[in-house]
Amino acid sequence: MNAANPLWFAIGLAAQAAFSARFLVQWVLSERARKSLMPVHFWYFSCAGAVLLLAYATHQRDLVICLGQLAGLAIYLRNLELDRRHSGGRPLFFAWPWLTWAAVAIALGWMSKPEPILKVITGADPLWTVIGMVGQVLFTGRFVLQLWYSERAGRPVNPIYFWYLSMAGSVLLFSYAVAQRDPVIILGQSFGIVVYLRNLALIRRQAQAEGASAQQSQ
Repeated sequence: MNAANPLWFAIGLAAQAAFSARFLVQWVLSERARKSLMPVHFWYFSCAGAVLLLAYATHQRDLVICLGQLAGLAIYLRNLELDRRHSGGRPLFFAWPWLTWAAVAIALGWMSKPEPILKVITGADPLWTVIGMVGQVLFTGRFVLQLWYSERAGRPVNPIYFWYLSMAGSVLLFSYAVAQRDPVIILGQSFGIVVYLRNLALIRRQAQAEGASAQQSQ
């Protein structure tokens, strides 16, 4: 992995800040409600983080992260559309700015340094590429599963399996990032693991409280 210059390193950190902010907001609101929630702000921060990390990953020529962010952005936008429809808003054209920014991010990241695509593919370590891809599939798969549940409900919902897939994918991506010596991805995954564990604890507490309430009502 090539070391990023200060500008692109800052862009990568800004992306991780957006991703961390989405879970920070989700965490605070969940703590207040004493159960795991998924507010609309989560998806806006997700879109911003995906666009920024897409630019950074393109600059780094990291195919694993690029593919994950493209898939993630599509899912974030679909969740925003579902949320708008559920709240009675009109979702017309709201996705186009994000798609435009994503295209600009890829273009700027690619033009930031000359490096042919064949060199990127052939120069990657096969083992860590596979580990990174598996981690990215799990990481993106959590939102595919979440979107499936949301499509059935007609609004954004968040099943417990989302957090289990998050943990599994995050551990693999953390290992991949360590092997790639990429501090931006390492930092982001480290914070994520803490949030995923806390949400699982909140879900477990909520289930216990609901079980106790059901027993008292009998």
